[in-house]
Amino acid sequence: MDFKKIKGNLIHKTAIINWKSVSIGKNNVIGPYVVIGTNAQHVSEKSFGKIKIGNNNIFREFTTVHLPTKLKKITYIANNCHFMTLSHIAHDCYIESNVVFSNNVTLGGNTHVMKSSQLGFNTIVHQNQVIGSYSMIGMGTIVTKKFKVIPGFTYAGNPVKRIKKNHVGLKRKKITSNNLKKETIRFNKIIKKHIFYE
Repeated sequence: MDFKKIKGNLIHKTAIINWKSVSIGKNNVIGPYVVIGTNAQHVSEKSFGKIKIGNNNIFREFTTVHLPTKLKKITYIANNCHFMTLSHIAHDCYIESNVVFSNNVTLGGNTHVMKSSQLGFNTIVHQNQVIGSYSMIGMGTIVTKKFKVIPGFTYAGNPVKRIKKNHVGLKRKKITSNNLKKETIRFNKIIKKHIFYE
C-alpha cells in the first residue's frame, strides 16, 4: 500500500503534510490523499500557528486538517482518535482523545470535540460549537449554532435534537454517573472560556 515510516508514523506516499507547521507524535497512521496543514478556510483571517497531533491516531483517505488562525494559534488533535474517509477538521478546532468520526464528518472552525464522542456519517457541526464527552451523534445530523450538545446523550436530526441518554456508549466505557457529572461541569467551563469569532 506504499506506506512509509516517517518520524515514528506510517504515512502513505500520497499524503500531503506541511511539516513546517505540524507537530506530530508517534504511531499515527496517515492514509492515502490525507492533507494536513493547508491554510485555514476563512474569508477574513489568515493562517497563523501550528497543528499539533498526538499519538495513535488514524487518518483515513482524503481527511483534511487545516491550520489555525490568530484566534487560538493551534489546531489540536489528542490521542487514539479515528477519522474515517473524508473527515474535515477546520481551523482552530480542538479534538480530545478517543474520538471517532465516521465518513464525511465536517467540523466548522473553532469547534471543540470532547473526549470519547462519536460522530456518525455525514454529521455537520456549525463553527464555534462544543461537543460534549461521550456523545453519540447520529448520521446526517446538522449540529446548529446555539444547540447545546451536553455530555452523555445521543443526538440526531436536521436540525439536531437530543434523543436519549447514551446508555450503550456509557456502559461500554464504564462511565459512572459521577464521571458524567464531572464531564458536564467541565463542558460548562469549556463553553464559558470558549473564544468565539464574531
